[in-house]
Amino acid sequence: MKIHTRIKDINSLEDVIKRRKKDREFKTLLAKARLRVAIARQIKIAREDAGLSQSELADALGISQPMIGRLEGLKDNRLPSIELLAKIASITKKKLIVNQPGFHLELACM
Repeated sequence: MKIHTRIKDINSLEDVIKRRKKDREFKTLLAKARLRVAIARQIKIAREDAGLSQSELADALGISQPMIGRLEGLKDNRLPSIELLAKIASITKKKLIVNQPGFHLELACM
C-alpha cells in the first residue's frame, strides 16, 4: 500500500467532528473544549497586553506561575471560575470577552 493511499484513508478532525456531532456527549465535550480554548486565549491576551509575565500575574492573584501556565496552555481540563476571571480582568485592566455559540461572557475591570 502506498503512503498516498494510506493518507487518503485517514479522517480529518473535521470529518470526525461532523460524524460525531449527533452524539450528545461528544457535543458537550466539544463545546467545553472550545470554551476552554477561548478562555485560555483571553487570559493570555489580557496578560500580554498588560505587559505582565506569567509569574507577575500569578503573584498578583496569589497563585503559582504553573497554574497560569496551565490556564493558558490547556493542561487543565477544568474551567476557571468566574471569580478568577474577574480578578484577572481587574489585575490586567483588560476586558475578557468569551463568545462561543450559546455562551457569551464579558468581564471588565471595575
